[in-house]
Amino acid sequence: MERKNKAFRAAMMIKELYSKTTNIMSDNLKDSGLTHQQCMVLQLIAHKKEMTITELCKEMSLAKGTMSGIVQRLEKLGYLEKEKREDDKRNTYIKFSEKGLEFAHNFKKNMSNSFENIFVNCNDEDIDDMIVSLRNILNKIEGN
Repeated sequence: MERKNKAFRAAMMIKELYSKTTNIMSDNLKDSGLTHQQCMVLQLIAHKKEMTITELCKEMSLAKGTMSGIVQRLEKLGYLEKEKREDDKRNTYIKFSEKGLEFAHNFKKNMSNSFENIFVNCNDEDIDDMIVSLRNILNKIEGN
């Protein structure tokens, strides 16, 4: 197979994996009323504990206006809180409220169960191999 065709096929498989994982997320989000982007913001904050709007924009490749709207809606729903600091008055830090922390914990548990079911026919070595392969792909795409 020609290199261009192989590259295209690989890219389409990555897109298909993304689509399938997005569908799994959708199933887990159904009852929450949250969008994928809102959920991704919550997951990022769960991982980092707190972030600025600029950091969230960079991580998700979104414009500041878009991100501000997402954060505002999540704050209005009671998932996030904004905090100004005495030592850094220019930035507003976004962090979880109790409700947001509880949601992130439950969502992670549900997602873990969903993904465990997907890989039920894979042994640990298969999953480890996938992780290594996917990390290599990401490193090559990022130029590392």
